[in-house]
Amino acid sequence: MSRADWSFLEHLLEEGQEYSTGVGRVWLTVLFLFRMLVLGTAAESAWDDEQVDFVCNTKQPGCTAVCYDKAFPISHYRYFVLQVIFVSTPTIFYFGYVAMGAAKEKKKKEEDEEERTVEGGGGEGRERGGVKKNGEKKREVRKGDEIEELEEEKRGRKEVTALPEVPKLKGRLLCAYAASILLKVLLEVGFIVGLWCLYGFVIPARFECVRDPCPHTVDCFVSRPTEKTIFTIYTQAIAGVSLLLSTPFLA
Repeated sequence: MSRADWSFLEHLLEEGQEYSTGVGRVWLTVLFLFRMLVLGTAAESAWDDEQVDFVCNTKQPGCTAVCYDKAFPISHYRYFVLQVIFVSTPTIFYFGYVAMGAAKEKKKKEEDEEERTVEGGGGEGRERGGVKKNGEKKREVRKGDEIEELEEEKRGRKEVTALPEVPKLKGRLLCAYAASILLKVLLEVGFIVGLWCLYGFVIPARFECVRDPCPHTVDCFVSRPTEKTIFTIYTQAIAGVSLLLSTPFLA
């Protein structure tokens, strides 16, 4: 996955950043700079030759392929990509929930303002019910002017309040935020523990393989094991930092 392939996920997170809390913005910065950027540039090149340069000391057809499958059931790089996507998903859903609530509230306020304006114009018309037709025309003109002024005021408010305020965490919004944080923490911990159970955090330079169709125990060698180990430790250390940024809310 190249750097450009992250654009869709980045766009979703950037659009919702305006609805995030202070700690949430720090978490997003860590996600963008230290996880997605590194995965899209440096880490990808470290694993682009993993299967080609996985060499075993045998010429038995198919032995190298089955040994590679045994050594790496899933590529480290693809595992890191899945980790970022799954951990980001609860935050994206939370931003979507907040954006929908903000849009509904904004629409309701606009409808209430329009109703108050129309009711004000109607009352003025009733007070002058005995006036002749030119009076009615004047009232219609005044009502039209008031609506135009209201629309201009709304446009002015939209320009001034281009960036919505961070919503207050209470009621359903608080529950949604807590659920997203809890799910994010569980996913982060799950991926860290899963990586440890699959491979550990250190990639050895040599694997011993006993598997059909290999005729005997063969030694297989991994390309650039030290570089891959460094990237593995780095990604999980940043995952730990993200975890620390998420846990204070649940404490």
